[in-house]
Amino acid sequence: MADTNQHLYHVIKDGKSGFINHNGQIVIGFQFDGASSFSEGLARIFVGDKVGFIDTNGSVVIPPKFDSALGFSDGLSVVTIGDKEGYINKTGDTIIKPVFYQADNFENGIARVVEDISSKGSFIDKKGNIILSGKNFLVSKYNEGLINCSENGICGYINLEGHFVIPPTYKYAREFSEGKAAVSPKKDANGKPNRKDLYGFIDKHNEMIIPPIYQGSDIQFSEGLCAVWNNGYGYINDIGDLVIPYEFDLGQHFNEGLAIFKPKGKNKKYGYINKTGQVIIEPVFTSAEDFENGLASVIIGKEYDQFSYGYIDREGNYIWEPTR
Repeated sequence: MADTNQHLYHVIKDGKSGFINHNGQIVIGFQFDGASSFSEGLARIFVGDKVGFIDTNGSVVIPPKFDSALGFSDGLSVVTIGDKEGYINKTGDTIIKPVFYQADNFENGIARVVEDISSKGSFIDKKGNIILSGKNFLVSKYNEGLINCSENGICGYINLEGHFVIPPTYKYAREFSEGKAAVSPKKDANGKPNRKDLYGFIDKHNEMIIPPIYQGSDIQFSEGLCAVWNNGYGYINDIGDLVIPYEFDLGQHFNEGLAIFKPKGKNKKYGYINKTGQVIIEPVFTSAEDFENGLASVIIGKEYDQFSYGYIDREGNYIWEPTR
């Protein structure tokens, strides 16, 4: 029986899915056609072409009857029946009927939904009531109390009452993270049209605290740093100082002190760097995921039908040797 207080990790062997603990010990046997990581105490399992959920003891708590499902967030999961999406709770009860063309996870009590293919999106509460609509929410996200959205093709930020807190004056606007948001002004620092879509960062008072000089970025700050692009990926700190040079073909956000990177040149593999840019785990993986509770999921193999899936620790040692 699994310890319900420990974190479990999804692994594959001989085409079947099971779960291991932090030491690489098998705690839920290889019995499912597919599975995903645990979220809020439940994990998706696939039986044939249907999706259900198990608990950390491996017991099926929601039978596999959905065409697809997302992990639980804020106590609810997005599920698909046919071509419509809705929400269930942790006992499998339908809380919001599957009537949406697209539905996102709930966060802080609200979720973005798209009603049909021509919709610009809305935000709903956990009873399914529409609380915000009438603006373009297709690339919006509710973060740190604000929602990025566009009105008449110009972007700004609204609160949950639907009022603009930061006026719509930007060409593009991304969600807030760590008190900052990446925005692309309509004009550059010289007052000319911002044809390169350069990004800078504003605070919640709409002050441009990091100037718009970046060609692109990971968009979000994480653990005090943000990946930005200038003929290569580097990292800036929260006042815009370049603290890791532009020396990577790919730089992603930091999690548990490490970030996934891809070096410049012919090596197209993935590895991990620390916050000084030092390579901690060499780029030898076909794909890699963020660290979670000290372990990271990695893939090796040249082609999809050759992929093997494993877990490494923060030193790059395999806790679970890659299997398929």
